[in-house]
Amino acid sequence: MRTQSPARTLLGVLGIAAALTASACGSTDESGTAEPSPGGLTSTTSEAATTTTTAATTTTTTTAPSPTGTTTAHPDRCLIGELQVTLGQPSGAAGSQEIPLIFTNTGTRDCILHGYPGVSYVAAPDGPQVGAAAERDGGTETPVTVAPGARATAAVRATVVQNYPADTCGPTPVAGFRVYPPNDTGSVFLPYPTTGCSQTGVKQLSVQPVTG
Repeated sequence: MRTQSPARTLLGVLGIAAALTASACGSTDESGTAEPSPGGLTSTTSEAATTTTTAATTTTTTTAPSPTGTTTAHPDRCLIGELQVTLGQPSGAAGSQEIPLIFTNTGTRDCILHGYPGVSYVAAPDGPQVGAAAERDGGTETPVTVAPGARATAAVRATVVQNYPADTCGPTPVAGFRVYPPNDTGSVFLPYPTTGCSQTGVKQLSVQPVTG
């Protein structure tokens, strides 16, 4: 039986260790690719805010007032276009004159006069008003139906303005009357030369409602 020397035994041990080391290295994953650890990625979703703007639409309806005296509002009313307006014979009284206003229906239909005419002095046929307009002077307002060719009347009382102090009245020559039928905006000029008061605080005219 042969006895191995210590040197040879050491070489054998070293050879076995080297072989084991090589075997361990060869067992490594063939892919050689390491999976990276997922990073802390943050996914942010931004929702777009949707703003709906509704334009406010404003519709303004303007209703114009009906002019006084329109046949639409009062189809049975007598209008200036179908009336002849004249002055009757004045009659004297203490300090005043009473003058009838005569409304004759020149149209082709029955129509109604109801209430007080508008009356004022004017400086000329198309001139400005002089002083205060006629005040309403009592009486009962009763609708008056005026047939074609028929008449209705209203009395105007004109004060003799010379009875007022001049500084209170402001005497002014006038050419006549501006007359409006009841509830109408149309008017006519009626000649009646006289003297009126230019001061509006003086009662120079009064009128009564239309009668049949």
